[in-house]
Amino acid sequence: MMRFYCCLLTLCFLALAGCETTDSATRKEQRARQAEEQARLRAAFLGRIHEAESEVWEILHPLIQQAANYRESETNGYIGAVFVTEAFYSEALLLEARAEGFGPYVSVLTVFPDSPAESAGLKPGDRLLSVNGIKSPNGQRAAMFAARRVKGLLEPGVENELEVLRGEEVLTLRVEPVEGAYYAVVVVASNTVDLQVDGDVIWIGLSLVEALERSEDLSYLCAYALAKSVMRHPKQKGKNAFIGQLLDVAAAASGVGTGGLFGAMGDNAYSHAFEVEADLIALYLLASSGYEIEAYPDFWDRSLRSRSRKGELTVKEAERIEIMGKVIDSLTEKIEAEEPIFPEAYLQGDVSEIE
Repeated sequence: MMRFYCCLLTLCFLALAGCETTDSATRKEQRARQAEEQARLRAAFLGRIHEAESEVWEILHPLIQQAANYRESETNGYIGAVFVTEAFYSEALLLEARAEGFGPYVSVLTVFPDSPAESAGLKPGDRLLSVNGIKSPNGQRAAMFAARRVKGLLEPGVENELEVLRGEEVLTLRVEPVEGAYYAVVVVASNTVDLQVDGDVIWIGLSLVEALERSEDLSYLCAYALAKSVMRHPKQKGKNAFIGQLLDVAAAASGVGTGGLFGAMGDNAYSHAFEVEADLIALYLLASSGYEIEAYPDFWDRSLRSRSRKGELTVKEAERIEIMGKVIDSLTEKIEAEEPIFPEAYLQGDVSEIE
């Protein structure tokens, strides 16, 4: 009888162990499925960021070239290629970014058709090793190199040398940049940033891009951000440089709050004057690139009202909208007269268009 009970207990233990093993295998399978689903969602999210990047860069590409010589200090060599590192994407998307070939080094994200970069043979995915003999760094410094240094090393109008790694092959490419006002773009995968310029980088929130109601709205937003970058005043430039020193590209891409162009920047009078100037320059950039500008005031009217608790404009905001209309009237006259669309009078100190 004793032997019978021992056998019975053994069978019970084996059955329980078998159930536990089955439960363990089931849980492991469930965790694997959850991990796979999370990876799929992250990859899809990164895809949304790339889509937003494409939309922004399609708009900025011609504007950057039109902005050449608006300010001499902001005009540099532009080859029609977009440089990024893994730090341009949030830490949560790091594995997915690396799976797409982005790492702690400078890579080519986009090459525009009919650009100097395309003519030179540069391709998306190429890893930038050096520019005119200056080596491209790895690690944290790579992000700053892509965002701030590359454009300063490219000299327009002459042959420049790029060394790139394509697969396992090192290539030397020769490219002749055109003049432009190139700024890096980081699409931020969080709600903490709407639109911000820090001197060399345009930060734009993914949620903002996806929330815009009309296709031309993004054009107006990008032109305004570019204008803010090109025309920053000495006071703003100093402030931006300080911000740029404090902000780590990777940290900001992960959602560190940096404020935004819809928030307050400096004292009200100065901020208002800077916004009015940015509107004028943005409208010139848009008009010279063939964009429709009639709805520009309506976009800002809606945007500013949406950020007011009562849905009303301040006196300064209403004045700003009115000035936009004056600039549009002036541009319309120039377009009808087939005059060059370049803010030469304003750049020489004639502010009659915004008075």
